[in-house]
Amino acid sequence: MALRMVLPLHWSRTCPALALALALCATLAAATAEPTRPMAAMAFTLERGAPDACGTGCSEWIAAEGSVLAATPTDFAALLARLGETRPPVLVQSPGGTVEAAMAMGRLVRRAGLVVIVARTERSGALPAPALDGECHGACLYLLAAGTERAVAPGAIVTITPLDFPGPADAPFPPAMRSRLIAAGLMRVRAYLSEMGIDTQLADYLDGDRYEPFYPDRGLLELTGLITRDQPFGFGPTASQTGPPPRQRQDP
Repeated sequence: MALRMVLPLHWSRTCPALALALALCATLAAATAEPTRPMAAMAFTLERGAPDACGTGCSEWIAAEGSVLAATPTDFAALLARLGETRPPVLVQSPGGTVEAAMAMGRLVRRAGLVVIVARTERSGALPAPALDGECHGACLYLLAAGTERAVAPGAIVTITPLDFPGPADAPFPPAMRSRLIAAGLMRVRAYLSEMGIDTQLADYLDGDRYEPFYPDRGLLELTGLITRDQPFGFGPTASQTGPPPRQRQDP
């Protein structure tokens, strides 16, 4: 979703560093959800399924469903406080959200020592169960990166959405400012990935100056450390996620 913020013109001329910093903060807080999806706030539910439903000895999990918005980290912190010493895995199903909020929640996930699995929670049966599919788009990637172990269900879809700061549709940022915003955003993202133990090479694919959104194949997810587990629920190796290679951005 493009940034919808207009800075006073005299700020850009007289205080370019301040204007750039304000634009960056506002843009990293802007939504990165799939554009056709509603921005319903992420909800957290502690689910209990059959014995071993989410792996050997695992019958409970946190279903994290919806978009990661500004209040999401606070809501998640409240859930962690209620859990006490319990550390169930997090099954995330998300269309995206905001980068800053996702990184803030990700730090809570890592501090709590939680496993993160991209998977939908199926509730059509007598008991809830992890589904073999799911979605993790946009800023959801930063939640996956936060897990102490990380997995993707066999039919789940993960997308990599590069940072891009075009500005308002009626007054787009000049190319030089857009590139500076991307570079500054990538610095924050690289620091976060390094903190999570993820190969910072992943940030190369998050450069909106070079790439468009794409579906990574399993090899890239493993190479960068986004996947550490082949068997998220103990039902065998996950199927390879095949997709087109990253597409270089073509400027008009």
